[in-house]
Amino acid sequence: MVLNLPILLIQTLANGATLTRDMMYLPYKWMSYISPMYYSVQSYFANLYGSISPNPYIWSMIAVGAVALLINIAIVAFLHKSSAVDQQKTMTEAESAETPAEIGM
Repeated sequence: MVLNLPILLIQTLANGATLTRDMMYLPYKWMSYISPMYYSVQSYFANLYGSISPNPYIWSMIAVGAVALLINIAIVAFLHKSSAVDQQKTMTEAESAETPAEIGM
C-alpha cells in the first residue's frame, strides 16, 4: 500500500485531464507514456468533444496492456515458476527423510 498510493497519485496527475502532456514535468510525462489511464482519458475526451478520432488512443492503450501482460508472463515463466519447483522439491525431500523415523518409532 505504501508503494501503491504514490504510483496512483502520479497516474492521476499524469492522465492528461488537468494538464496536457506538453505542460507536465518530466516524471509525470514519463508516467503518461506507460500508464493506461492517460490513453483512456484522452480517448474519452475524443469521444466527448468529437474533434478527433479516439482510435489512436484505444490502440495505444491496448499496446500498453499487451506489453504489461508480456512482462508479467516473462516474470512468472522465469522467476516465479523455478522458485516454486525448488521449494516443492525441498519439501518432498524433508518429508521423505521424516518418514523412516516415524515408522521406526
